[in-house]
Amino acid sequence: MELIRSLSLPAIGTKLTAEEAMSLAISEAYQGAARVSPNPLVGAVVLDAQGGFLSAGHHEFYGGPHAEVNALKNLSPEQLKGAHAFVTLEPCAHEGKTPSCAKMMAKLPLKKVTFGLIDPNPLVAGQGAEILRQAGIEAEVFSSANPVLDAKIKTELEEVCEAFLWNFRKKKVFVSLKMASSLDGQVALRSGESQWITGPESREYVHYIRACHDGILVGKGTIDFDNPSLNIRHPQITKKNKVIVVDGEAELLPNFTKLKLSEVHASEDVIWCVAEELREKVEKLRGTLVKSPDVVYVKTRVGGDLDLEDLLAQLYQKGLRSVMVEGGAFTASSFVSYHLVNRLYMFQAPIIMGSGGSRSWTESVRISAMTDKIQLKNPRYLTFGNDFMITGTL
Repeated sequence: MELIRSLSLPAIGTKLTAEEAMSLAISEAYQGAARVSPNPLVGAVVLDAQGGFLSAGHHEFYGGPHAEVNALKNLSPEQLKGAHAFVTLEPCAHEGKTPSCAKMMAKLPLKKVTFGLIDPNPLVAGQGAEILRQAGIEAEVFSSANPVLDAKIKTELEEVCEAFLWNFRKKKVFVSLKMASSLDGQVALRSGESQWITGPESREYVHYIRACHDGILVGKGTIDFDNPSLNIRHPQITKKNKVIVVDGEAELLPNFTKLKLSEVHASEDVIWCVAEELREKVEKLRGTLVKSPDVVYVKTRVGGDLDLEDLLAQLYQKGLRSVMVEGGAFTASSFVSYHLVNRLYMFQAPIIMGSGGSRSWTESVRISAMTDKIQLKNPRYLTFGNDFMITGTL
């Protein structure tokens, strides 16, 4: 997930180009960002026979009606006669928690359906489009004659579905990294103190990003020093979330009931990650605790650090599809070093902390030549109060 978009729909009848309609469908898709996982974000826009705007809809929550249903549900057959629907993802051919959107649309007097991405499932890819064609409705993948617009919109279509596409193509958890730093790249003092580098506007946006992920991951240092709640506190979003704590030696586990995590989250919503070789010891310890989090036992690498790839694989098996790493410095740099970060959210405040007494979020990342530098792709920028944010894929 990248940027939340404020959405203002055009007046009914406003003429839209194909590019404008698909861009609006992408913006519409983001409105469901905090509620649809593990489903993809999908948006839909309907134009009348003359190319005038009729309606828009998005997939609002997991298990709820899909974008196409929400966009079409209040339109009459007369309005839909000769209409052109734009959808960010190929209408589904199969039936799961909801009926097939392609079959629903095939019964309507639509002239054409343009979709942004083909269904990534090779077992069903193209079947939604074929259902529409069999009903006499034109169905095509979006393409623009303007090469610049075409590239821009296709990038945005991939981004709006990025977690879902990664899950499906790789069978892995999508990992975002959120860091807040000074202008000189420092994220905490050597003592561990880090509150607060950025301002309240940035911190509110962070809670939105949290809501767009299935879980928040932190290292034991963050828990030990800050004793954070790590829940979602946003004025417009009410949602429970998972918290993952990386504590290889299980040093903090005995004090779980004294932590804010224990007060704010149900035990089953906190996942403690410890080394596999401590399984017997930790299971005995858990038997003595009044309240215990869920525990996963992770393989270790040479040197004793937890194998983060094994950790992510176990989170995927538990049903998590996206995780945001929030710190601290060692945990963040470890995920970067092992090339496990899909998207970066970098908040910078207009302050200088100095490297002499502070910690960098890339302290364990090493490159030997500039040709090995890590490039942020498709960067986007936002400002929050006095702070600046850049996001992009790694």
